[in-house]
Amino acid sequence: MRRGFEWGAVSWAAVAVVAACSAGNASKSTGASGGVGAASTGSLDVGATSGSGGFEGCAKFSASADLAPAAMLVLLDRSASMSQANKWGVAQLALVQALDKDVFDTMSLGLSTFPSSYTGAPNCLCPGFGPTCGGLLPQGVACGYPTLPQIPIQPAGMDKSSAPNGVRRAVYDYLVGHAPETADPSDASPIYDSLVGAYAALKATPIDKRIVVLITDGGFSCTSLSARPGYSDGQCPDWEYPDTVNALITQARTDAQKPIATFLVGVPGSDSVGQMQGPYATAPYAMKLALSTYAASGSPETVPSDCEKSSKFSQNGAAPAKPCHLDLSGGTFDADALATAIGKIRGAAVGCVYPLPKAPPGETIDPNAVNVVVSLEGSKHEVLKRADKNDTCAVDGCWDYDDKGNVVLLGKACSDVNAATVVDVEVFFGCASQVK
Repeated sequence: MRRGFEWGAVSWAAVAVVAACSAGNASKSTGASGGVGAASTGSLDVGATSGSGGFEGCAKFSASADLAPAAMLVLLDRSASMSQANKWGVAQLALVQALDKDVFDTMSLGLSTFPSSYTGAPNCLCPGFGPTCGGLLPQGVACGYPTLPQIPIQPAGMDKSSAPNGVRRAVYDYLVGHAPETADPSDASPIYDSLVGAYAALKATPIDKRIVVLITDGGFSCTSLSARPGYSDGQCPDWEYPDTVNALITQARTDAQKPIATFLVGVPGSDSVGQMQGPYATAPYAMKLALSTYAASGSPETVPSDCEKSSKFSQNGAAPAKPCHLDLSGGTFDADALATAIGKIRGAAVGCVYPLPKAPPGETIDPNAVNVVVSLEGSKHEVLKRADKNDTCAVDGCWDYDDKGNVVLLGKACSDVNAATVVDVEVFFGCASQVK
């Protein structure tokens, strides 16, 4: 089934807005409502413009609202090492499987992959023999990076990958038509410059919420073709300094005008510590530590609470026991696991933000007379407004306003909504807010 239903513009969770209520409602809830999904929370028949019980008697007018819009650009590794252990095949299936979910209908999506082309080899690789290393590397090295996404960022809408058109179909066609750059024996991974291109593309998108999802098996390289310093691979200073990458990611997140959150998914191979992986070399440090620090730099407010968020990178530093990125380097790695990881990122990045609709002519919205009801798998539960701004509502769920006046589900209320298959979120106006 769809997640939510259609009402005007397509949305994964429709928000019915109902106003006017009797003045006799108390500001403190008297119902059994310990938060969405909490054991103490009973089913609440609230009604909307019809039905019985709850806020049904308050009905006077209704309107619809969607989740706040967001743009997500997937930055996918297609370096030579992604051809091993079916990593590319899994990524193909997982991306299509994940992006086809209804929860992405209201988002703008795009795809960028690296490397995107070949460049001349750096002189340090074969001094004096030119960019083709005396003919040993006729194409050069795969250090070319995309300055624009191969699949431009555009609204997803309802068209899935099976449709004749649309961004999901374009992603599907691209993934089917491309493979890792196995002709490059160096396994070049120009991730730094690919991130620069991804950030530029998102900044050109007229949407406030901007997200990069980087999926990689590790190995940020090609530094020897830039002015940036790097760790030696034995011939060239080709491995990125993680501190340089962290500075780039932090700069994107803290941009005063157009901030961008960066999320990391490490697939098999991303737990390297400098050893050879088949015919390919790996960076001379714990890649899991580097990726974890990138995740903490990219979106510190959404990383797991128990991850080693304060860890700093050092070349001899150990891999964290609780990394902050989505680590799929060990255990089961399949399309379902990767698709689930992408879904988790969407939920963490986009959150549960519902802009309030405009009131009909002649009506006003009193921010102290708003109530929220969430339906999970058909069972309705009232969500209480928090009284204490320091309350995370991790156990019982709640809602509050953000600094732009949007309704935001918090803690367990948001996580339950993101985990459910069928969700309706209803926001009622006119009745005194039920406060936790």
